[in-house]
Amino acid sequence: MASLEALAKSYRVKRAEVVKLRRKSENNLKEALSKKRSSSSGLASLSKKKESLGRQIEHVAQSLNQYLAQKESIARLKIAAEERLRHEQDSQDNVRQESEYGGTEEKVSSQERLKFIGEKINELHAEIKEREAAEHRLVKQIGDLQKEKAKLELQLRKQTHTKPGLVEQLKSSEKAESVLRPRVQSLIKRETQAAKILKSMEKKLKEAIAKRRKAARKAKRKAKKVRVKKRKVIKRKAKTRTKKALKKKARRAKTRTKTSKRKATRKKMAKRKTTKRKSSKSKRK
Repeated sequence: MASLEALAKSYRVKRAEVVKLRRKSENNLKEALSKKRSSSSGLASLSKKKESLGRQIEHVAQSLNQYLAQKESIARLKIAAEERLRHEQDSQDNVRQESEYGGTEEKVSSQERLKFIGEKINELHAEIKEREAAEHRLVKQIGDLQKEKAKLELQLRKQTHTKPGLVEQLKSSEKAESVLRPRVQSLIKRETQAAKILKSMEKKLKEAIAKRRKAARKAKRKAKKVRVKKRKVIKRKAKTRTKKALKKKARRAKTRTKTSKRKATRKKMAKRKTTKRKSSKSKRK
């Protein structure tokens, strides 16, 4: 009985230890799987972000090239307008000089030509001013695009630097999973086996306890029967002693009665003898 209890206790301890190890391994496995999911998700997200950033950088680069081309075109147009302006201004100076030294008709013709040249000069000034405004807007847009491109390229470099860490985390988590998963399965089997053996031990212990209780009840009933039997024997012996004592007492009383009767008879006989003696003496006298 004691050995069964000790064995059951040892299996309870073993099962508790296995359960503790299994729970610890399961927690470690869950942590490894969580890291694996996060790193895998991070890599997938990183790949998507990288593709998205690549597309954004490409789009910005295209826009930047377009704006740079427009700026160059506007610069060329501005230079051409400035050359035409200088040409028209030279023509204006020449016409003014000719009108000063020419006749009346030449002066009228020169005035018309000066008016026409003046209009062309105003148009060229307006065109140059418009080109400069467009160039200023393009410079601002190009600056913004260059800043945006630099920002996107920085983000891309950060993503690229982040990737090795995520790859290393994924590898380490996969390695931990490959080690922990079989360990957890093995511990589950050990726990199941220990629980099965413990159940068998507890069943045997329960049966042994039931047998011991049954034997104790049987012994108790037997002891009770023995006590009852002893009490009956004691009562019977007491009754016997009482009967013997009563008989003895009765015999003593009877003996005393007989003795008393004998004594009384003897007294009577003695008295009679005394009376006879007296009467005989009196007769003799």
